Amino acid sequence: MTDHRLTRRQFATALAAVMVPAFPMAAATTPRIAVLDWGWAESLLALQVAPLAVAEAPLYGDRVVVPALPGDTIDLGLRSWPNMELLRDLKPDLILAQAGYGVSAARLNEIAPTLALPLYSTERKPLQAADDAIREIAARIGKETAAADYLQHSYARLDAVGRAAKAYDGRPVLIIKFADDRVIDIYGPGGLFDDVLNRIGIANAWDGPTNNWGFATAGLEAIGRYPDARVIIIEPGPSGTLLESALWQSLPAVRAGLVTMIPPTWVFGAFPSAMRFAEVLRHGLGIS
Repeated sequence: MTDHRLTRRQFATALAAVMVPAFPMAAATTPRIAVLDWGWAESLLALQVAPLAVAEAPLYGDRVVVPALPGDTIDLGLRSWPNMELLRDLKPDLILAQAGYGVSAARLNEIAPTLALPLYSTERKPLQAADDAIREIAARIGKETAAADYLQHSYARLDAVGRAAKAYDGRPVLIIKFADDRVIDIYGPGGLFDDVLNRIGIANAWDGPTNNWGFATAGLEAIGRYPDARVIIIEPGPSGTLLESALWQSLPAVRAGLVTMIPPTWVFGAFPSAMRFAEVLRHGLGIS
């Protein structure tokens, strides 16, 4: 299993600097914003605005990682069903939610003005939806210039990764995440990471169907159907027991040393998650 990573601390520091340019965080006059979706939380942070409260805030640090939430961010409970009493008590000026997921916008509007934006939908273009959303969020809170600057910087960086990727060997990648030792999620068309692969010019090996969230669930045997692919595992990876098993060792990619682990990266995120994936993939593949 190949691994080109720096230490977690070194890489996280470098990645945060690339993903979110260092501008001062917004002043205290910024609206008090409650966020029920991590994609919109990271988008708000990319605009240099700290959210008042975020659903499942403690878990955000493990799954999304960067941009990091401030330590005093209030936890609103589950993303699918937040603590409505707490949300009401906080009296936010604005609620950000993902359209079609969790509590309805109509019910949230009873508490505070709500912006429910689509990200993963039948349109199956999450990177474009993330672009549209960060602009709409920015327009709502008067941060249009920050959004334009962030997106300009981000697209320039994606283009730079794409140019660097021309030195890659051209082998398609199979992006997976382990649900358990026998079940994997495979990310393909309709997903954020597939959009990033298309943007930087690296082929996605997965050619099977995917849902509106851009992934398919399968057994380990699915990896064996793509003997020429490089397998990219999003941490956490498989258990040591599986790694030592005859089943794992029999997979063509494993035998050929074509398995790479990358740090946790939020597969259902918005633009900052797209940027994080591009950078951790570049690093994981050893693309300078």
